[in-house]
Amino acid sequence: MGKWLRFTAGFTLAAMLAGCSATIEEQTSEGIERAAKVFEDQTKHPNTQVGKASFYKPFGFKVQEGSDEQNIVLEKGGDTYVLFINPNEGKGSRLFYDLLYADPAGEILETGTFEHLGTFGFAGAAAASGERVELVAGSGGRKITTLSDKGEIKTNLKTMMEIVRSVNYEDGAVAKE
Repeated sequence: MGKWLRFTAGFTLAAMLAGCSATIEEQTSEGIERAAKVFEDQTKHPNTQVGKASFYKPFGFKVQEGSDEQNIVLEKGGDTYVLFINPNEGKGSRLFYDLLYADPAGEILETGTFEHLGTFGFAGAAAASGERVELVAGSGGRKITTLSDKGEIKTNLKTMMEIVRSVNYEDGAVAKE
């Protein structure tokens, strides 16, 4: 019985360590899958307003001073997230996605695109320095970016899509969709 218990404990430990050392590619693929699910789910209700922009701000995130309604800087645990809102772009806009691929210096690791009820979205990762990866999630004329540690890619892409999908921008009496 003792040998079997040691074998099981050793196997379990090895499996846990293997899961912790998932590659950036695996983390990114899983993160994009999570972002796709969020993209198609019902959007979170906005709970924060900056000027004409309202959006869902997850627990623990703070809006930084100096943010304006089109460039909102969020912070959580020392990490910075930048939410860009282009009120001139509609739900089907591919502008931010096209700009991602227009940067000749960017080394894109992986992206995924999504469409749902006339809305275009995407999520992906690009190489950054060291163990960090630049993440981006977008929906129509809204985009959010951050630098992420390898182990946080899946969670960050999901959260970023929740934020970007929740954005409302009031321009006069009519919201740009």
